[in-house]
Amino acid sequence: MGSVKVFYRPFSRDQLIARLSEGLPALAEKLDLRRVVLFGSWATNRATAFSDVDVLVVYGGPARDDAYRLVRAAFEIRGLEPHVYSEDEAEALHSTVTRMTRDGIDLLSRS
Repeated sequence: MGSVKVFYRPFSRDQLIARLSEGLPALAEKLDLRRVVLFGSWATNRATAFSDVDVLVVYGGPARDDAYRLVRAAFEIRGLEPHVYSEDEAEALHSTVTRMTRDGIDLLSRS
């Protein structure tokens, strides 16, 4: 007789938002955070057990080679897919960033 494997999401959307929010203070010590947005299937509540966690992070100052690593270390979430840009990079990709985050959940927004 065959078996069926059932996969469940590792956390709820609210739990994910809480975990991301908890990681923000430590990340803010390392990057001058301007904007952090949860977007994609988790933001629209359509995530499955196999969905990645799309997060936009925009920081002030020049582009940094270590920014992506810092974001991953601050959040430590399996399936995290960070999209990390300096303000200048985000501005150059303005239409793409706007489209990505249209239905997103703002976790942090500073001018």
